[in-house]
Amino acid sequence: MELISIVIPTYRRSETLSRSIDSVLRQTYKKIEVLVVDDNEKGSPESLYVFNLLNSITDKRVRLVTQPKHINGAEARNAGVRSSQGEYIAFLDDDDEWDPTKLEKQIRVLKENTEIDGVSCLYHELENGIVFHSCPPYSSENLHLKIFERRVAVFTSTILLRKHALLESGLFDVTLKRHQDLQLLLDFTKNHQMYVINEYLVKLHSDSTINRPSYERLVNIKKDFFKACNAHLELYSKSVQKTILGVHYFELAFAALKEKKYGKAFKHIINVGLNIKAYQLLYQRMKDRKFISK
Repeated sequence: MELISIVIPTYRRSETLSRSIDSVLRQTYKKIEVLVVDDNEKGSPESLYVFNLLNSITDKRVRLVTQPKHINGAEARNAGVRSSQGEYIAFLDDDDEWDPTKLEKQIRVLKENTEIDGVSCLYHELENGIVFHSCPPYSSENLHLKIFERRVAVFTSTILLRKHALLESGLFDVTLKRHQDLQLLLDFTKNHQMYVINEYLVKLHSDSTINRPSYERLVNIKKDFFKACNAHLELYSKSVQKTILGVHYFELAFAALKEKKYGKAFKHIINVGLNIKAYQLLYQRMKDRKFISK
């Protein structure tokens, strides 16, 4: 059995961390190491909590990775990868959890298909323990474009990757405050094949709003993201580029509407223009999330 390294970065959500760790230790695939990366400010109460929690865990497969200072989630995940010893890498956010069979089912795919370098799966989103959204099934065909157009949401918590392929495609961009998962997945799926298991093996909890960006912050996040991923955008025709940008403009418009910044929202919708494909993707996304009836 090959070793799987699971990287769990934690930042100001220590109260849910034990649930995430427990879901990893319950995996039916047993040859694992769990790298909890403390991304809290050094000496903070949250950092002390993480230290005490890991001291209380007797399972020797779990170990703490510390950093000199807090930077961001991208650097925390990278630190975990650098400290890992496994042939495979999985990521789990500190407020999410896995089905017990996730790793077993994913590594079976990789062992049986040497041309595949990554495996994802479906997820449920929960709030107060109740499912409010389930990821619709999808295929791995044209996955790079699907991710870019936000047609599918592949999260760090849903994937298992061959470590050598991850290192070859590149780690998380530490200059990005958000969308590092999008950046990493675009880099990875550009040259590496990823398979999708259409089973619900991950629970994403949406109770915490600690890391949820404001509208103004999201504007800067998008600017930085497209600057970092411009090479990916240029892989596509001008019409497809407009669709990709249009989908992200819609995200900004909705963020502005939530804060009642109607003028800003209107500006982003104007930027979308008469891009029918972008409106079709928005319609499908709203159906998937049950904002409108199917």
